Amino acid sequence: MSLYDFVKADKHHVARERLLYMRAAYEMKLHGARCGEQVQMTEPEIDNRGYDFTVLVGYEPLHLQNKATVSDAKVGRWEIHASLIHPRWHDRDVAPFHKGLPIGDYDGASGGVLLHEICAEAAKAGELLIRYYYFDHYYAAGVAAGAVEAPGFPMQEAVEMLDLLQNATGRFWLPKRAFLPISSPAAILALRMQMPNPSNYMSLAGVGDLPAGLWARELEAWKPAA
Repeated sequence: MSLYDFVKADKHHVARERLLYMRAAYEMKLHGARCGEQVQMTEPEIDNRGYDFTVLVGYEPLHLQNKATVSDAKVGRWEIHASLIHPRWHDRDVAPFHKGLPIGDYDGASGGVLLHEICAEAAKAGELLIRYYYFDHYYAAGVAAGAVEAPGFPMQEAVEMLDLLQNATGRFWLPKRAFLPISSPAAILALRMQMPNPSNYMSLAGVGDLPAGLWARELEAWKPAA
């Protein structure tokens, strides 16, 4: 069986997910070590809150959900728990507003979604090449505010996504085009966990308060190679 056959086979679905998780965990822990920080990864005992693992740096947690696909698969959207994306109460001072109102009334986790896309051609050659994508409410708010141009995810669609999130209960569908392409899962630590330097990524309270160029530069450092 080739690597491509392995990652495509339904019977290896769980093994594939574990492989991708361990690869991402390694990248994040390595980034933490380079920043002089210990990055801890924990998994929920009961899987009913919409996240697969928690990154812990010091006392600060970040809940993340893993989604995975192969580049030649016909999967273009994923079902996500809205409460995972909704801001938590502790983030009320930095959480972006939408049309003058908080997103989800601060009853969520302020979490994010990490999408792993396995390159089919590389897998056929026996190599595990992964393209990474990330989504959270800060990114959606940044695109909606015009702080960054996102090919395939225009401002109006970002606004509509925030409309959906603002009142969403249960689950919602998240399309691939709404994700931020990143070069490594370490980008999440840089943007969300202030590693190695303080980040402006979460400075969109009120939407549009931060100069667009400054916010966009936060993302540029983690842009994947062409």
